[in-house]
Amino acid sequence: MKSQKMNSRPRRCILLVDDDASARELLRNVLEPEGYLLIEAVDGQEALQMIEKHPVDLLITDRSMPGMGGLDLLRALKEAKKNIPSLMISAYGEEKMWGDAIGLGARDYLLKPFKTDDVLNLVKKILAGEQA
Repeated sequence: MKSQKMNSRPRRCILLVDDDASARELLRNVLEPEGYLLIEAVDGQEALQMIEKHPVDLLITDRSMPGMGGLDLLRALKEAKKNIPSLMISAYGEEKMWGDAIGLGARDYLLKPFKTDDVLNLVKKILAGEQA
C-alpha cells in the first residue's frame, strides 16, 4: 500500500547544470534511482532556457562553466524573481564565493569531490523545505 502512495506522488524535477558530463552522470546515477526526474544543461544560458520550458523544483549548478557560470545564473534568476531552490557545487572552496551564492539564493553548497550521500541528503532537505 505504501509503495502505491509513493508511485502516485508527482516526480520532483531537478535541473543539473554543469559543463562536465561526468559530474552530471554522477549526479544522475545518485538521484534518478531515488525517483527524481532530471533535466540537464551545460551552462547557465542553457539552464535559463530549460527553466522557461520545464517546471523545476531544484537547481543544482556548478560555479565555473564557460559562458554563464553558476553565480551569474543565480543572479539572473534572482533578477527575474524566479525563486527556485538551488544547490551550488564547486571544486573551489573560496569563502567569498560561497557567501555570494547564499546571498543570491542558493540554499547550500557542496565542494567537489563530494560524497554521494551528502548530495542526496541535501537534495532531500532542500526539497522538504528545510534550511540545509
